[in-house]
Amino acid sequence: MNNTKTDLTSDPNVEDWELLAQVAQAYRTLSESFMDGIGMHRAQATLLCRLYVNNGMTQSELGDQLGVQGATVTNILQRVEEAGLVARRRDPDDNRLVRVYLTETGRERERAITHKFAELEAAVFSGISEAERVRLRSLLRQMLANMSVKV
Repeated sequence: MNNTKTDLTSDPNVEDWELLAQVAQAYRTLSESFMDGIGMHRAQATLLCRLYVNNGMTQSELGDQLGVQGATVTNILQRVEEAGLVARRRDPDDNRLVRVYLTETGRERERAITHKFAELEAAVFSGISEAERVRLRSLLRQMLANMSVKV
């Protein structure tokens, strides 16, 4: 009897899946280790970085940017506000809106986060040319778009 069992490890589709899973897990582990080192959760750091670029966003805008629900944004904001990193204030033109602003301490923390992530990025992309990075970004965007399509 001839058993022609296929070796799945030689299947390029399986290899792609395994590589994507390994890269995602390794990057997440590395990022979480980094975040533990600065004493912040990833969502808190991302919130600070978003506000650094667009200070004065509303809570709903932050939720959209972070991809989280309103209650989660509220919890994140409570923690960073208690730490003195952000301040919430009513919009002067529309009293119904609450806008979120970085404090000076929040700006300093964001700059430290950005600096550390630049070091992380340099290590992760070591040996990869700028042209390769541009192509990688394009491919990753396409993959994200493909994944957002309902099957």
